[in-house]
Amino acid sequence: MTSIIATRHELHEHPEVGLDLPWTQRYLRERLEAAGIECRLGSGLTSVIAIVRGPGSVNGAARPVVLVRSDMDALPVEEETGLPWAATNGAMHACGHDCHMAIVLHAALEVQKRREELAGDVIFFFQPGEEGHGGAELALNEGLLDVLGTRPVAALGFHVLAHHLKCGEVVSRGGAVLAGSTLIDVDFHGRGGHGSAPHLARDPLSAAAAFVTNSAAMMSMRVDPRERAVLTYGTVSAGVARNIIPERAELRGVIRGFSESTIDEVEELARTGAEGVATSHGVTVKVNVRKDTVPTVTSGGELEKLRAIVGDAVGELDEPLAIAEDFSWILRQVPGVFLLVGASTGDPATSPSNHSANATYDDSVLAPTADLVVRWVRGRLDIEAHDAAS
Repeated sequence: MTSIIATRHELHEHPEVGLDLPWTQRYLRERLEAAGIECRLGSGLTSVIAIVRGPGSVNGAARPVVLVRSDMDALPVEEETGLPWAATNGAMHACGHDCHMAIVLHAALEVQKRREELAGDVIFFFQPGEEGHGGAELALNEGLLDVLGTRPVAALGFHVLAHHLKCGEVVSRGGAVLAGSTLIDVDFHGRGGHGSAPHLARDPLSAAAAFVTNSAAMMSMRVDPRERAVLTYGTVSAGVARNIIPERAELRGVIRGFSESTIDEVEELARTGAEGVATSHGVTVKVNVRKDTVPTVTSGGELEKLRAIVGDAVGELDEPLAIAEDFSWILRQVPGVFLLVGASTGDPATSPSNHSANATYDDSVLAPTADLVVRWVRGRLDIEAHDAAS
């Protein structure tokens, strides 16, 4: 049988980006079906839903269902790790999704071996398109949560970190674990002209610059400091020549926060701020936003149940992290837990972070994390069966 480390290395060598991951889907499906696990494939994305069924119903009722999720997609990053199993196709599992797949695949294989001991059914969901492609929402729209007729009572997700945590450290917290991210586009439209006669033009670039400068002050004055949020702009596009005042200036940014209400407040603040700047500069503005993710929120009750099953294997995350995850859409509909797993191969304070072309992940965390997943699946179903019988 292929070891979990060999599985991870093979997946690492074959990264695919986005929603269309044919090699990855085929690899996972073949491994799962070879073990006798039922698989269903997505229609609008190359997902794999692996189903392991327990032996029977609980007191004649529908069997409880739990869900475990792994993301599948890589990033368009040219790998620079120098590892023997490094990818060479211009993409890279720089965020550790190869680790996630290996962990959940081997957990599914182990649960399948012990399926007669299950007090319910399990969905192991392998999801493309986590890296900004809307994969979780697409899967939910395709009926992920209703695939067995009974919605999951609990969901488990996790993410390895190449930095921040010590290798082998596993943590979570009740409430927000990760931020939500809303994508914001701000387009200023003016009247172009010659740089020698700015009074005859209406300069959208000056308006954009003033808006970005004012944004930090607006945030500090209008957002409750106890509700942390950030608004950052990463790109600005304007102009074709140094002596021409452009017709338009376009900003692309991200709002991040740990509650949906705070993110919505920042969005409204950006809209009103942009309109005010546009008016004062004699230009017009259009603001478009799209929720990429919502905050990833662990249910306090589900975290208590997980700790009752695995003991002190899961520590406490003191503060949420400002990174985002689209498993958040699933946790919006199903109570569950999101774990962070330290997988740094060096000093976590200085190691290259997730998404870096030099990011590396320690294979030693794979088997223990897969074991934790198996323990949670069996234990969480046992809790549900006990509650149903009492």
